[in-house]
Amino acid sequence: MYRTKQRISGARLAIVGLAIVVVALGALSACSSLFDAAVDSMVDREMDKAAADAERDAEADAVGSAGTAPQATPRNIDPSVHRIVGAWENPDYNDEGRSARVVFSLNEDGTFTYLAFDRLDGGDVYEGVATYIRTWIDEEGRSCGESTVTLNNGMSWNTLDRISVDGNTLEVQSGVRRINPQGPRYSIYYRP
Repeated sequence: MYRTKQRISGARLAIVGLAIVVVALGALSACSSLFDAAVDSMVDREMDKAAADAERDAEADAVGSAGTAPQATPRNIDPSVHRIVGAWENPDYNDEGRSARVVFSLNEDGTFTYLAFDRLDGGDVYEGVATYIRTWIDEEGRSCGESTVTLNNGMSWNTLDRISVDGNTLEVQSGVRRINPQGPRYSIYYRP
């Protein structure tokens, strides 16, 4: 009888131990489910954000490539601050599918005549008007501008440009919200 009681106590102890393990596993499973749900929620939010960013970028790309940029209202910018006027060149772009030389001159109405050449020595010229929507100075002291360029043939696109503090380097990128030197349609020019 004593051994029977020991066996029953041992069996109870085993059942109680098994019940504890089952409860602990259930709690871990619930925590794991909560953790998985939290991770899934964060992933969903990041995916939604990435999709929204991609959609905005695609819209900007469409504006940049389709030539349907909205009409900009000319702003009288101070050319002594945003020193875009003059010639800008990059000999690496000679006959490489982008303009090797661009020239800006200020018009009386606050717009800029825009001339772009395939080669430094001339070649095909693309002529139009750059209309600035806004200009600002960034945190590094560079002069930045947002404009719409409209060629005489009707093609147009939105452009961001950034002029170095010393005024000798011009970075240009179309169809973007922020200039990225590794991004598409990025160009860099220097004073001749």
